[in-house]
Amino acid sequence: MPSIAEFMQGNHKTCDNDFALTEEAALSGDWEAAQSAFGVFSDEMARHFHMEKVQLFPALMAAGGPGGPVQVMLMEHEQINDLLRQLAAALNSRNAQRYAGISETLLIVMQQHNLKEEQILYPIADRLLAKDSAAMLQRMQAA
Repeated sequence: MPSIAEFMQGNHKTCDNDFALTEEAALSGDWEAAQSAFGVFSDEMARHFHMEKVQLFPALMAAGGPGGPVQVMLMEHEQINDLLRQLAAALNSRNAQRYAGISETLLIVMQQHNLKEEQILYPIADRLLAKDSAAMLQRMQAA
């Protein structure tokens, strides 16, 4: 069974791949494929955020984890969700230039966000939740 960090990093990679497929379709002008890929990407991002907000972060905090970094991650989730709404609007209006600008911003924000989670929070979660990690992974996968 993977560690919490390995599982969540794998989920980041899935989201990143879905993002790349969406961007590729949008920037090539294939709006139907872009809409479809964006639906998959958006759903996967929502699932990832839900796993963290409902399962991982509360358990981490209950185990004595760092409150400040968790709050920063939650604020960044809101920032990312706002950018996702802007991307959806750009896709709906078929505005490739606007999509490209928002997409570039989102990519930078996601990369920085993921790095903080992967280098700070997930290793702490593996340490503090070690004895319950199998149950935590099951709950997150069921989300």
